[in-house]
Amino acid sequence: MEEPISTFVATAAGYIFKAAASSKVVKTAKEELLGRFWQWLRPHFIRDVPEAETAPDGTETHEKVEERLLTLIEDEAFYNELVKRVSALQQAGVKEKNIVSGAVKRVKKIRIGDKTYSPDEHFDRKNIVEGSVEDADKFTLGDGH
Repeated sequence: MEEPISTFVATAAGYIFKAAASSKVVKTAKEELLGRFWQWLRPHFIRDVPEAETAPDGTETHEKVEERLLTLIEDEAFYNELVKRVSALQQAGVKEKNIVSGAVKRVKKIRIGDKTYSPDEHFDRKNIVEGSVEDADKFTLGDGH
């Protein structure tokens, strides 16, 4: 795997939240793939981090999921299976872009999004701050700025 482990863990955590959030209603092939991903992962998380399913938007929840993932990937077999499943999700077109995990604090100017707006691009999750924004002089979220 070429990307740093921290980037991979953050990507996998994003899919965990997406899968947990959409596991109740499965309508499309992408959602079915996410549903299978969550079915496989759920037993590894539900006892230690039940918030992954009940309160997936919390900053603490994201930190707990990433910590749990770091523990789980110490098992080489689990890690290899996770890499395979995350790759399948990426190839299936479950796309995310411009996601900020955690809080943004004490920033003069923050812009999240692309400089140009492209209506032909599709992302399942885009331009999201998953934590709080505090003490920012200027905050811009979205494309076309």
